[in-house]
Amino acid sequence: MAYNNDTLALFPNRVVVSEAQEFDWRDDFIQWVEDYQQEHEGVQVSNVGGYQSKGNFYTEVDNFEPFQEEIWKHIENAVKTYTDGIELHDILAGGAPLRLLNIWFNVNPPGAFNHVHVHPGSLLSGVLWIKAPQGSGDLMFRDPSEMNNYCLGVNCVTFAPEEGTMVLFPAHVPHNVGVNESEETRISVSFNLDFG
Repeated sequence: MAYNNDTLALFPNRVVVSEAQEFDWRDDFIQWVEDYQQEHEGVQVSNVGGYQSKGNFYTEVDNFEPFQEEIWKHIENAVKTYTDGIELHDILAGGAPLRLLNIWFNVNPPGAFNHVHVHPGSLLSGVLWIKAPQGSGDLMFRDPSEMNNYCLGVNCVTFAPEEGTMVLFPAHVPHNVGVNESEETRISVSFNLDFG
């Protein structure tokens, strides 16, 4: 007996990679982060080693606004690309626009990494790499439909960090950051978006 079989990819996850053409505020931000760490205690969420700021740190300082504006411009650009060709709306929010839920920065020295995690309560999440030495730890996405903790090649995708590059992705997709095997610190900014 003959059979006709079709393989369908249901509910693919869209990911946007956005590279900044100009990244002239990098060094100023690195210095700002170093100064901030000296005065503010970090938190531990998915990070092992290193420093992670609180998710609302920007509400407690006055001098972050210029950086927040640059980051927000990059987020808006990535969201525009993400939503191109799809109708993104929340039935319960009645067409409310996406808003920034929180933003934080991560400082991972050699040996630091982030466990597998998701961002509950958010629609989209993202990361912008500020300082990313070669070998400082790849961002690894795992297939959310897989029920195991192993990357078997087809169920994991990695992105090597590049300075000035942002990756925007669905918040429910499990991801982790590999061990920083370089001799320098990696610095990134992460954020969550949702309707509101």
